[in-house]
Amino acid sequence: MQWRIDYVRTFLEQDIPSLGIKIPTANLRRFWMMLAHYHAQIMNASEIGNALDLSHHTVQKYLDILSATFMVRQLARWHENIAKRQMKAKKIYFRDSGIFHTLLNIPDRSQLLVHPKLGASWEGFALEEVIRHLKVNAQDCYF
Repeated sequence: MQWRIDYVRTFLEQDIPSLGIKIPTANLRRFWMMLAHYHAQIMNASEIGNALDLSHHTVQKYLDILSATFMVRQLARWHENIAKRQMKAKKIYFRDSGIFHTLLNIPDRSQLLVHPKLGASWEGFALEEVIRHLKVNAQDCYF
């Protein structure tokens, strides 16, 4: 657990700035921790933005950064019903279940087994394993 905590801190404080991305570390950390609660769900950028006092454009920018750095996977909808309003929101999955558990402060298996995000954790892990096993391109993945 401590290694993962240190990894998250290093990623936010050193890796992101070394990529030339200038975002306050505290803002991105709060966003990433909030995003963990949306794992395996459709993300509402406005809802997160309101909670963190950020615009939905900023939320989308932060999400794009985490996606581009392979921390988060965004899955688009497979089917769009033209007769109804199009749904542009995507489902969010953490690509590494250890980081996901760290951001939710789940230190071990026993606490994971009683956590409300247990099913979502398994869904994300299974999704990543299937994508890896089938060697599917990210743009070919949908929910």
